[in-house]
Amino acid sequence: MTLRHIVSWKLNGETREQRDAQAAQAVALIEPLRDSVSTVRALSMHRNELFDGANYDLTLIVDFEDEAGLEFYAKHPEHQPALQFMPTIAAARVAVDFTV
Repeated sequence: MTLRHIVSWKLNGETREQRDAQAAQAVALIEPLRDSVSTVRALSMHRNELFDGANYDLTLIVDFEDEAGLEFYAKHPEHQPALQFMPTIAAARVAVDFTV
């Protein structure tokens, strides 16, 4: 079983360049969790490429073995800086979790 956790953010930068910079900061903060949190099976981040302004700007996709793995990740000390940073650059957040 694999639990997939997907989060998308609408960034609050006023220009595409500002949102690109915000996305780069988020990627630099979150992508290392792929290697530092033991319950992460796969982790990728993707910057929106089309329909700038209409679509959400940044998406995180993380796979875990189960819900317990997601909970471990959510509480992991190395994940806390991301939890604190993302609300400072996000105008909106959506998430979905499902089994694949």
